[in-house]
Amino acid sequence: MEVTIAHIFYNQHRILALHKKAWDEHPAGRARYVVIDDCSPLPVSDDFRRNNLDIYRVDHDIPWNIAGARNLAFHVAKTPWVLCADIDHVVTKDALTAILQLDLTDHNVAYTFQRKKKNGEFGCLATINILMSRDKYFEIGGHDEDFSGHYGREETFFSKCLKRAKLRLVHREEIILDWYPNIGGTQGLVRNKDLNGLIYERKMQEFANNAYVNGNILRFPWHSVMDERVTEGLDREASNESL
Repeated sequence: MEVTIAHIFYNQHRILALHKKAWDEHPAGRARYVVIDDCSPLPVSDDFRRNNLDIYRVDHDIPWNIAGARNLAFHVAKTPWVLCADIDHVVTKDALTAILQLDLTDHNVAYTFQRKKKNGEFGCLATINILMSRDKYFEIGGHDEDFSGHYGREETFFSKCLKRAKLRLVHREEIILDWYPNIGGTQGLVRNKDLNGLIYERKMQEFANNAYVNGNILRFPWHSVMDERVTEGLDREASNESL
């Protein structure tokens, strides 16, 4: 079985070489790669391309579009299981080998993994790096894009959605992702959680009233970077896949 490893990119060029090195060491034919360029002012460079990599670019620069970019990553993935990880987390050969040995027959289970800095310090458990069934992701509703445009709370709310769906979340601490925090890319963006805090409280009330539905995702135009040369001169939105 193949898995998709997906990352969201926004100006973090320094980390790309580490991903490329790790991918070159991965078992052949066992992983595909997706990079979502979230309308980065400095796009992913052309020399980063490879046969088992798909790059997609969001055409509107939406601040803190984590929810939308993750929805796009799962939407375009070509394998039944997707590991969506922050781009400052590198999936090593050892990590991928261990991931491929997991039981990926039960779509009601999702996995999280340990993360470790270069100095040996471990990070806290986070669903920002999660391996789950693509079908289950959309059955749950994906990430809520009402949180896009402002900072914070989208991952906390997504964790609540996982719990509400009775998804069994299994943490495999023996599988370790290399973690490179503070690699930059989001300097200058406002990190104020006030607005998203209000959105979060409203949605938790909808949960309490059994009235929450997330039915509107991919609210922005996007295109495949890999097809740019073929579709040059065409309307980019016309090439978008529909859900």
